[in-house]
Amino acid sequence: MEKFIKFIKGILFSLVIFLIYYLVCPYIFSSIFKNGLLSSNFWIRNFSYLAVYALTFLVIFLIVRKDIIKQFKEFLKDKKKVLSKGFNYWIYGIIIMFISNLVITSIIGSIAVNEQTTEKVIFSTPFYAIPTIVFFGPFLEELVFRYGIRKSFNKKTPYIWFSGIVFGLLHVSTALDSFTISEIIKHASEFLFIIPYGALGYFFAKAYYETDNIFSSVIPHMLHNTMSVVLILITHFIGG
Repeated sequence: MEKFIKFIKGILFSLVIFLIYYLVCPYIFSSIFKNGLLSSNFWIRNFSYLAVYALTFLVIFLIVRKDIIKQFKEFLKDKKKVLSKGFNYWIYGIIIMFISNLVITSIIGSIAVNEQTTEKVIFSTPFYAIPTIVFFGPFLEELVFRYGIRKSFNKKTPYIWFSGIVFGLLHVSTALDSFTISEIIKHASEFLFIIPYGALGYFFAKAYYETDNIFSSVIPHMLHNTMSVVLILITHFIGG
């Protein structure tokens, strides 16, 4: 009974953070910065989008600040061990992600919608997109999918699988205009990309579980996204 209560509390905590991240804060701050978000001025629009995301980050950080600050201090004491574990598992995740992406794209003939959306956002609002993709996004995702979910699980295997699958589902859900059966059927092939995204989430979860330090997954996640942005930019300018 005690384990069940812990599981429910952990899931509720993750759900609350998730809702604050994806619905509550974006809704509130988008209302505040509505004019800026709709502005035709390039700089005002970029600043407004960035402000919405930065403030969302601030709200969530304030909620978990005590534990995260504690983990950061512990990270500073043993950076080598934490980063070694994080980067080793990240490499495994990249290998599986790369191979599975090649196979899936060759089957369905296109890259993941999430990647297509990322490319569009980078070039339409770069001064919002790049800081968000490189810093705010990875940190928030690790707080939701690694830190939050960890509170529900004592055992390693259920935790890392659950974290990986949920992480993968989130990244493919961008292909859906609504969560209806017809939309799911329409974009059924997109769910194959749960494999590459889920693999990355799986190994990030493994690193966090074994180090009990969120920076073992946050820092590799940030580097991963940085490399993705650089690759998109290089491909665009060389191709263009």
